[in-house]
Formats: sequence, C-alpha cells, structure tokens
Amino acid sequence: MTISKKLTVKSSGKINLYLNVSKNLRTDGYHEIKSIMQSISLSDELSFEVFHDYALGHLNSVNGNGISIACNNIDIPLNEKNLVHKAAQLILKNLGFEKKYSVNINIKKSIPVGAGLAGGSTNAAATLIALNKIFSLKLTGEKLIELGDQVGSDVPFCISGGTALVEGKGVKISKLPDLPFYWVVLAINGKKFSSGDVYDKFDLIGKEKNSVHKSLVDNLIKKNYGEFFLGLENDLERVVIVEDKMVTILKNKAREFGAFASQMTGSGPAVFAFCSDLKIAREVYAGLGEISNNIFLTYTTPNSQNFIN
Repeated sequence: MTISKKLTVKSSGKINLYLNVSKNLRTDGYHEIKSIMQSISLSDELSFEVFHDYALGHLNSVNGNGISIACNNIDIPLNEKNLVHKAAQLILKNLGFEKKYSVNINIKKSIPVGAGLAGGSTNAAATLIALNKIFSLKLTGEKLIELGDQVGSDVPFCISGGTALVEGKGVKISKLPDLPFYWVVLAINGKKFSSGDVYDKFDLIGKEKNSVHKSLVDNLIKKNYGEFFLGLENDLERVVIVEDKMVTILKNKAREFGAFASQMTGSGPAVFAFCSDLKIAREVYAGLGEISNNIFLTYTTPNSQNFIN
C-alpha cells in the first residue's frame, strides 16, 4: 500500500457584509443574490490522505465508494450529505479516479455549524483545492469555481476568498480590494438555522429591496470605509429575528460595548461585530460573553484556504 500524499488545509469561514436577496427564483430554483462577502480567520482544519489502494477505502468508507470522513463534531454527517464528500466524489468521478484511489479526510471543526458562516462550504472548497494539488491536476481557479458551483452555492466564494462581490446564485465572483485588517467578534446564541428554511421564510414574509451594492463597492474602491460600513445590510435578518430575538439583542449590545458595526451574517443566526482595535474587541468579546456562551474573536483575512503542509 502506497500513500500518494498527505496534505492539511486551514479552511476559513466567511461573513456577509451585505446581502440583497430577490424573491424571483431563478430557473434552477435558487434565489438571485448580490452580496459582499469577507473571509475571516476563524477556520477549520482538514487533513487529507490519498491511498493508491481502493480496496482499503472501500472497506473504511461509509458507503463503500472509497471516501472516508472523520470529524470531531458529532453534528457533522460523514456520508454523501456532507459537502466535503460531495466535493471529493466530484473530483474522483470527473477525472476517472473512482475505484482507483481511496481518500481519507479528517475534519477538525472550529466554525459553528448552521450559523451562516459557510463552514460546510469552505470545507468543500478546501477539498477541491487539496485534491487538485494532491493529484497534480493543475485545474485553474475558474475550473475549481465551476466545480464548486456543482457542490454548493457558497463554495465558489470560499475557493477565491478575501473580499468579493458575489452575484447570481453565488457563482459570479468579482474580486474587490481587500478590506483593511479589522478585529471581528462573532456571537451565536446556540440556535441553528437551515439556509433553505430561512430563504423559504423570506419568500413568505421577507421584504425585497433595491440593491445598493454598487455604492458599497464604490466606497470600498475609494477606501471610504466609514461610508461603506454605514451601508451594511442583510435582507434575511428581519426574517430570522421573528424567531430569534437574540440577534437584535447581540447586535445592540455589541455596539454598546464599542463595536462600530454589527450585523447578522448569511442566513444566521451568527452576529458579527467590527472593532477598531484589540482593546475594544476584547471588551465586546467579554460583554457579549455575559449573554452568549458561543463567542469568537477573529479578524478579516485576504485568504480563504491556506496549506499547512
């Protein structure tokens, strides 16, 4: 038995600085969005081992297809329901590697599950990038994003990372000038929301608005960060707060403790708070820690996926 290669990747979460959602569904059933996304340092660690021995993977994998997943979080599915499994299977199938190799993947989760931070999507992105390197496929970023689109709507952004305008169902990505370094505090009250459920509720009770992404992008390009942060908005937030009043409480408290901007990310319920320096970030962290036991101190980063070895 020969080990082809081992590789470990740090896989970063994301926050939606702006999220505009259309109620008119696309022909593929997805919502049309315009979002400004930002990578953050809060990350998972994924370790990959590829064996040129399908029989080993066939025995160890959940469904006998040579893909074996382990994780330190019992809430994470280890079968084809996991986007990591879907990404690995996509690579093996598209390149004719099925029944030739076995892939073992270990996921060390730090990103909360079901919080709007793209934990599953960024893990899937890491899988595409890692297997591209392990197998020396030399797939371009454009091709990886195309594959990512087949896995999940946030995966393409998590492949490119940094600061970007994301449109359509999440595949059209326009890189933007990276935000400066900011400390960011994340707070979650423990509830979990399915993205699909939140979007369905938006269709029922949400309010569609005209997008202001162009002015936000213009402010980023001109480095008018004060104006930029004044324009942050998430169309899904009003839907989530109907069931989760803590989102509003966490946002307001974050500002009371010194954050200059605070908002729910994605389909929630995670709330982010931008802080001007580490001292204020620690005060916000400590203050929110009195009302929530799921707090993270993180920061903006220009990358989404980083190889450790």
